[in-house]
Amino acid sequence: MKKIFLILLLVQTNIFSQFEYGIKAGLNFNNNLNIKANIESLDEVVNIFESRNGFHVGGFLKLNIGKIYIRPEFTYSKINNSYDLPITLSQQENIISDFKQSKIDFPVLIGYKFFNMINLFAGPRFEYIGKVNFNDLNIDDLEDKFKTGLHYGLGFKLGKIELDLRVERGFNKNEINFMKNDAELNNQFISTKGKMYLVGFSYYF
Repeated sequence: MKKIFLILLLVQTNIFSQFEYGIKAGLNFNNNLNIKANIESLDEVVNIFESRNGFHVGGFLKLNIGKIYIRPEFTYSKINNSYDLPITLSQQENIISDFKQSKIDFPVLIGYKFFNMINLFAGPRFEYIGKVNFNDLNIDDLEDKFKTGLHYGLGFKLGKIELDLRVERGFNKNEINFMKNDAELNNQFISTKGKMYLVGFSYYF
């Protein structure tokens, strides 16, 4: 009986020793030139400059299996979106060009470690889009609050600190419906799927 108890204790200890956990934070950014935007209210397709910047905070759990690991994460992000419209475009006052967006991400990353310091990773991400704020208004009529996408990148770990550089992609576009008045039902701006770049710092407990 004592031998069985000892074996179970060793197995349990070995399993838990493969788990790591911690907190993370970082910056989100992306600047794109010559992005096509469809503005239904003006019945025009124009080229714009897109700027998206913000931050993220959250936590993670990491299961190590030899040189391979699985790392589910939970992060909250706040993004400022800005779109520079052409000067020649008429009725710009009817178009949303700056808005703030909050979202929650659940990436599930699978990675491979090199030399116990460098790691490559990729995996799906599941996103919930919270409030979208334009001036003092909350725009809640998003076409789809739940989206899927992809994270992939490169990490460097030294002791309890890890730096990672990653790319975030969406698989589908989303649109924001904003009515200037009750009679106007056109979409003021459609945001496209696209990339965001993330620089993150993780701390292991």
